Parts: sequence; structure tokens; C-alpha cells
Amino acid sequence: MVYSGPRGCAASVVSPEAWMALGRADLEPTTLWDFPDQGSSRVRFGDPSFNGVTPADAAANLVRRYSNVGDLVVDPMAGSGTVEDVARSLGRRVASFDLVPRRREVARADARALPLQDHVATLVIVDSPYSNNIEYSREPGCLGRLSCQDERFYIEMGRVAREASRVLVPSGVLAWIVSDEYRGGLYTPVGFRLFHLLLASFRAVDTCVLARHHDRSGSPLWEHRARRFNFFLRGFKFLLIMRKRSFGRRDGHAERSGSDE
Repeated sequence: MVYSGPRGCAASVVSPEAWMALGRADLEPTTLWDFPDQGSSRVRFGDPSFNGVTPADAAANLVRRYSNVGDLVVDPMAGSGTVEDVARSLGRRVASFDLVPRRREVARADARALPLQDHVATLVIVDSPYSNNIEYSREPGCLGRLSCQDERFYIEMGRVAREASRVLVPSGVLAWIVSDEYRGGLYTPVGFRLFHLLLASFRAVDTCVLARHHDRSGSPLWEHRARRFNFFLRGFKFLLIMRKRSFGRRDGHAERSGSDE
């Protein structure tokens, strides 16, 4: 059977499904995501100098895989607005929030109490603090003021997770970026603890790792210390991809994958 190829091309024996796959060839095919820089040098997404900035290509992969044009993407901890910029450039609607907004497109709100109705978002992307190693703000309610060695950290992250579940449509996707911590000789497996916590409202789709670049500890001095004192520097962040549980019907029913069409 002969199919019509992309617009402007001659007829082809390649099926429409195969053409769509070819159009998505730039998506990450493995669970190792390694983006050496913030994104295209011609287009500015967010602020590359912002502490803990979300890689633009990671945001693009998530938006394209787990939402369609016109869907609502929510970023409860917007930071410099990378997800905002990427999602809008891909034709999605976006609702971005932060406790201390740095841009007018980002509304002031706590990630534990979003000013959104229930079941309105297809995708929620959370790039959260993983301890109190960075001062994001001096706001009393800032989650970046809590150490991951404190049980309150996980209680409050659980509130963020429940709020994400509330605003997601049935079978909507939550993507959460977080890192483990090694401080003062103590390793805290933040990623594993958060993964277990999310299973209360979500089921796992997959776990990816984001290679860390331009980290302040990624220097010859710190590498020397890591070898001398026998510890490991953080080389990656977890990317936990979860799907909202649809209680009362089989998980996975009516699941969808993203498309740029």
C-alpha cells in the first residue's frame, strides 16, 4: 500500500505512523539524559545562570512525550521559567507558579496550594529542592529551607505530590526532578525516598537520570577531595516519571502519548 509522505514530498511506502516516528527522532531513546548545556544558542529558555536550572531539552522531551498541542502543562516551582518558555514554544498552554516569582509570566503561589481547578492539567513538571543546600528565598514557607535529613521535608513534598495529583487529569503524568545528597559524610537517598512517597498517588512509568553539568562541585579541586577522602560527587539527578492512578479502573486505561501534530 502506498501512503502520502509529508507535505511537499512524493508518495511513499512509509506508513503515517512511521513518518510520525521519524519526526520524533530527536527524543531521548534511553533512560540516560545528558544535555551539556541549557539549550539552543539561538533561543533563550529560562535563565541558564539560575541555581538548579532545568535543562531546556529535558523539558522539551517531557512536554512532547506526555502532552499534545493545546494541553495544559503546570510547573509548580517555576524558578527561572524554563518549562514556561519551552511549553509555550511547543504550542501548549502553561500555568507557572513560584513562591517568589522572578518573571511576570510566573504567578505567586505555593506548590502545596495551587490556584487551579481539579483535573485540568495533562502534565505537571516539578524540579524541586532536594535539601537546604541552596538559598532560593528567605520566605518562611520555602521548601528549600528544609534539610532532606529532616522528616518534615518528605511530609511537605508529599503535600506537593498530592496537589499535583489533584490538578492532573486521570492518567495524567507527573515528572519530578530531584537529587540525592551527600553532606558531612552522610548520604541521604532523597530520590528513592521520594519515589516511594509518590507511589501513594501515582504508578511508575520509568526512572531516568539527568547528567549534572556546570555544578559548583564539578571542579578539579572537588574531584581531588572526592578521591582523597573516598566519597562520590553527585553526577546525576533523578527524573521520576509517574502516571496518576485512576482508582476504580485499570491503571493505564486511556493513556496517551504526546504529539507535535
